[in-house]
Amino acid sequence: MTARFFPYRPTRLRAILAGFAVIGLAFGIALLVRSGEDGLLASARGVAGLALGCGFLWLAWRLRPRDGYGVRVDLAGTEVARPLDGRPERLLWQHIGGVSQTGRWAPRWVLTLTDGTRRELPRALFSDPAVFGDLGRALSRPAASTPRDA
Repeated sequence: MTARFFPYRPTRLRAILAGFAVIGLAFGIALLVRSGEDGLLASARGVAGLALGCGFLWLAWRLRPRDGYGVRVDLAGTEVARPLDGRPERLLWQHIGGVSQTGRWAPRWVLTLTDGTRRELPRALFSDPAVFGDLGRALSRPAASTPRDA
């Protein structure tokens, strides 16, 4: 099996987050402009709107495509980049206990590790449903064919 790379390309998620950022910033600015008339409570709402807008903007920026940002599957195991910081985490096949798909409205692949922890790969991180399906097949196939040590 050759190494396969499945890049994170959350274009739809980034567009939604950018839209929320624009709305939050617009509401925050509008409330701050009116805060001179309405007092301290309107100022607090304006600052909260600006903070939410900046938070959404930060998330949209952190989810941008980067080099090595995704999931790499090879013979030894899989390397999963963490969505927000991009640092890779290496998971060997003997440490992966099972792979399953969960979620009806927001599907995701769940890697259950032998130590009881889980790693989730949501569909929103991938640009194409076919790439998401191929990732699930690539994650399921080697785990089933890898011999286990007794």
